[in-house]
Amino acid sequence: MSRTLTEMHDRPTAVLVDREGLGDVLLKLPLLRAIARGFPGRPIWWIANHTTDLAGPLRRFMPAELAVVREERARPDEPASEMAKRLARLPAFSLAFDTRTRIQTVWLARRVLRTERFFCCLPGYVLSAARPAGRLMRPRHIGRRALSLAQAALGAKAEGSGALIPTQAAADRAAALLPGGPSYVGFGVGSREARKNWPLSRFAELSRTLSGRKLAPVLLLGPQERDRAEEIRALIPGAGAIDFTTPLGSCEPLDLAVAVLRRFSVIVANDSGLGHLAGAAGRPVVSLFGPTDPRRWAPFAPLQRSIWARTFGGDAMALIPSEAAARAVIEFLGSS
Repeated sequence: MSRTLTEMHDRPTAVLVDREGLGDVLLKLPLLRAIARGFPGRPIWWIANHTTDLAGPLRRFMPAELAVVREERARPDEPASEMAKRLARLPAFSLAFDTRTRIQTVWLARRVLRTERFFCCLPGYVLSAARPAGRLMRPRHIGRRALSLAQAALGAKAEGSGALIPTQAAADRAAALLPGGPSYVGFGVGSREARKNWPLSRFAELSRTLSGRKLAPVLLLGPQERDRAEEIRALIPGAGAIDFTTPLGSCEPLDLAVAVLRRFSVIVANDSGLGHLAGAAGRPVVSLFGPTDPRRWAPFAPLQRSIWARTFGGDAMALIPSEAAARAVIEFLGSS
C-alpha cells in the first residue's frame, strides 16, 4: 500500500549527481531552486557519486532546504555490487532526481534506492516516473535538462530563477574596489583548459574598442592566471584588473567574487566557471566558445549571448573576431 502524502513529506528529497566543478553545480542550481520552491519545507540531500563543489563555500548561497551535501568519492572502477551497497545505506526518499547520464548507474539507482518517485534524464526519459509535459526528448543543454526533471515532478513549469547574493561586507568591499560611476565590463580571460581561451590579443582589441566608448574594461584574474598575471596586464594595458589570487580583504573569497561580479554591467568570459558564476550572480554574460558546445554548456544568466568559433569557420578560439564580442556587449548595454 502506498504511503500517504503526509508520510511522504516526512522523507527528504534526493538529487544524484556525478563529479561536479563550479560550473557543473551552477548549471544545476535552477533545479535545486525549483525543487525547493515546488516542495517547500522538504529537506534536500545532494549526493555526488564522487565530489562536488557544492560541498564548499558555494553552499552558503543555497536554499535553506538543502540539508545534506554528501560526497561518496566512488572509485571510477567501482563494481556495481559496491555501488548498490552504498545506495542501500541511504535513507528512504520521497522523490529522487538523478541528473547522471550513464544508463548502468541510473538503472542501479532506480532499482536500489528507496523512493516513492524516481526522475531521470536518460534519452527519452527512459526509467523516469514521468517526463515534462509536452516533451518527448530531453533538452540538449545540461542545465535545462536537469531543470526538466523538476518540471516532470511538478507537472507544470518549474521556477528556478534567482541570483547569488553576497554578504553586506563583501558588497561594501566590492564597491570600494569598483566605485560607482563607470560602466564596468569584466573580462574572464582564463579557463581550466588553454584550448578554451580566447587569445589575449583579442581581449586587448576588445579593450581598446570599449574604452573608446567610455566603458571601463577590467581583467578578472583567477587561479589559472596566477603565474601569468603580470604578463596578462602588460598585454592588455588599457584595462584595470582584479586579481582574485591575492588577498582582497577579510571576506570569504567566493563571497567577494560574487559581490565583485555584481558590480559589472556585462562580463565577457570563456567557457569557464567564472562565466557561470557571473550568470549565477545575475549579470549579463557574453560567452566565448570554441571546442566546446554552447548548446550544452552556455551559462544561465538574465541576458546571455554565446559566440561560437564554429560560426567563423572552425573550433579555434582565435577565429572569434573582437568585433563580434564588442557588438554583443554594446547591444546588452543598450537593452539594460
